[in-house]
Amino acid sequence: MIIANSNIVPAWATQEYFDRYDEMGLIMYGQMTAGSWIYIGTQGILQGTYETFAALARKEFATTSLKGKFILTAGMGGMSGAQPMAATMNQGVILDVEVRPERIKRKVDAGYEAAVDTAVEKMVKIPPA
Repeated sequence: MIIANSNIVPAWATQEYFDRYDEMGLIMYGQMTAGSWIYIGTQGILQGTYETFAALARKEFATTSLKGKFILTAGMGGMSGAQPMAATMNQGVILDVEVRPERIKRKVDAGYEAAVDTAVEKMVKIPPA
């Protein structure tokens, strides 16, 4: 099986043709696992997220991990849900905000979240004003 996203023979590689094929359901724009019709969820994006965080550590902090770094993000869906584990694998600390309780429960049950609370003050030490 071969899966390829957004490949058009050069003679037809125009926005007009792409839009036409997209309307026909024959092509789609996408990246990583979400770019195909076989999207497999968090486990499919975990490796790419881990590598992205590792590259960030190397490029921005000249180190091999995110130890001592804090990541603030939101969302525990299929794609964004990989961030907590990827941050932990890179030795970072992450606060992932999600408003849908069922998504939080799914990530806790799968071992992607270490702690859960509804009070921000308990998750992050906020200095007095």
